[in-house]
Amino acid sequence: MEKEQQMLVRKRKMKQLGVFGICAVVAGASAASIWRYVSTRQRPDGEEQNHRMDWGQGMSGDMVTAAGTTAVGMDAVTFDIDFLEDTSLYVEEVYLSNGDTVAAGDKYVKFTDESISAAREELENAALSADLAYRSSAVTYEESRIQAQYDYDVAVLEASYAQQVYTDALAELDTELAAAQKAYQEAQEAYDEYYNAVLNDTFYEDYELDKLKKAYEDAKDLYNNRIQYWEVTEEELESGTAQGDNQMMTLPTLSGSAADNGGDSDSTDNADDSDNTDNGSDSNDTDNEMQKEVSENAPEDGMMQGKGGLSAAMKEAQEAANDRKWILKTVTLLEEEAEEAEEEYEEAQEAYKKELVGAELKLQKLYNQLETAREDYTDAEITYQKESLSAKTTYETTVAKGQTAQSDYNTKLTSLEDALERLKDEKEEADENLALFEELVGDGYLYTDSAGTVMMVRAREGQPLAGGDMILAYSNADSLTVSVSVSQEDIAKLSVGEKAYIMFSEQGSFEGVIESINPIASSDSKTSVTYTVMVSIEGDISGLSANLTATVMFGEMPEGGMPDMREMSGENQSEGMPDMENMPDMENMPDMENMPDMENMPDMGEMPAGGIPDMGGRQNE
Repeated sequence: MEKEQQMLVRKRKMKQLGVFGICAVVAGASAASIWRYVSTRQRPDGEEQNHRMDWGQGMSGDMVTAAGTTAVGMDAVTFDIDFLEDTSLYVEEVYLSNGDTVAAGDKYVKFTDESISAAREELENAALSADLAYRSSAVTYEESRIQAQYDYDVAVLEASYAQQVYTDALAELDTELAAAQKAYQEAQEAYDEYYNAVLNDTFYEDYELDKLKKAYEDAKDLYNNRIQYWEVTEEELESGTAQGDNQMMTLPTLSGSAADNGGDSDSTDNADDSDNTDNGSDSNDTDNEMQKEVSENAPEDGMMQGKGGLSAAMKEAQEAANDRKWILKTVTLLEEEAEEAEEEYEEAQEAYKKELVGAELKLQKLYNQLETAREDYTDAEITYQKESLSAKTTYETTVAKGQTAQSDYNTKLTSLEDALERLKDEKEEADENLALFEELVGDGYLYTDSAGTVMMVRAREGQPLAGGDMILAYSNADSLTVSVSVSQEDIAKLSVGEKAYIMFSEQGSFEGVIESINPIASSDSKTSVTYTVMVSIEGDISGLSANLTATVMFGEMPEGGMPDMREMSGENQSEGMPDMENMPDMENMPDMENMPDMENMPDMGEMPAGGIPDMGGRQNE
């Protein structure tokens, strides 16, 4: 049903606009034909041609001229509430219909109370949300501004230390790379050294087996040689220490009275004997025998002399015992040295054998260590390249940030200000939307802005109105338009919004603006194709009325300004212009108000491509 109503509205509008266009074209064509007829009748062909040439002097080559008639302007009212998103305004009642005469401020549409309330709530919520967003942004703006200042200070500070940081980073990388290289070289040397040792069997020399063997043999030979030289027996070596101790204990007893009478001499001898180590068993036996012999042979009457001789013999025996003890001690030391040399030699032999057995395993271990060191060194090289490049990039980036810190700070502030300003604009827009809503439809009604005759009403009861839709069109006596037909060859030179120059025979010249160009061409023959151009007249139009014949010029202004049609008519007919007074009276043209009812017009068919052509209506502001 809604589509049918919209289609009906379109057809009705097409009928109205089609009739208006046909009337304008007929009027223009009639005026042009009459003008050409009168011109032909009033002067010869040569004069007509000369006149056209004279009148066209100074005009641009792109100048386009056409004739047409004036018509009362039409105000098209569009629905300005185009900012509702979640709600729609539904029409409850329409008070006007086509042909009604209205005054400014008349009600013509009433909306439902429910839709007005819903729309108002939406706009109030939008205004509140926009206000909260703006207030929140104002708070975060200060925080962000402080952060931007901090970022600026950090960027400048880091830029000032960037070179030192870069140098320190490279130095640290050099140290790490050098350490990895050294470890790799040491692992390589250890592996090469051991590999050559295995390959050339240098372990025998490394463990000094020949040297240790010779040292052992020399120590053993010296030991055997001293035993033979001093005639030391195994018994002496085994019991020499204990016998020496026993001898030292018997010497004071043997010295007896000598100890008492001999004084310090015997004490000194005994003290010397006590400093020596143990004597052998043979020395002890010899001393005992010597003491016994001295005792038996000593005469009773020469007791003092016997004691003196006994002391000398004992001293000699003691010295011999000491010498023997030293010999035994020396032999013992030589024996110990020989045993130590033998032990060292045997340990070296054992280590050499183990080295030979574990050489392959150790070589593999050293090779693994070498590979690990090689990988570490390779990784260190890669890390050095990456980290040095990263350090350089960081250095350059830091320096660049320091150089652009001020501009970045300014850009950040500008961005923050723009964001705050945007939210402020949104807040103001939301407030303006709410205010505009209250102003236009706050009481639930739409009112006419000016007086006129209703030409079309598109609002329908029960249907919503969308923003931008045309809801009403009525004639506006305060505006006039001129509709002219432009040939197919010249239509491409024109565009909407360009200036035009309108000339009347009695009312003078006016400026205008192209309001619309009908994209649908019309043709009255196989060769003549034209397009309807609607021009609105600007300036003081109080002296103009509808159905006046006008000449419209498009393009650049001719030299000397627009020609005055009043000077070119009447007494100036001899110059080539037709006598406008002899033009047929346009008042006798059909009155637009007496046009047949649009409802009785034949169906124009489907809407032409591009929609309904704009016939010059102005949007109500």
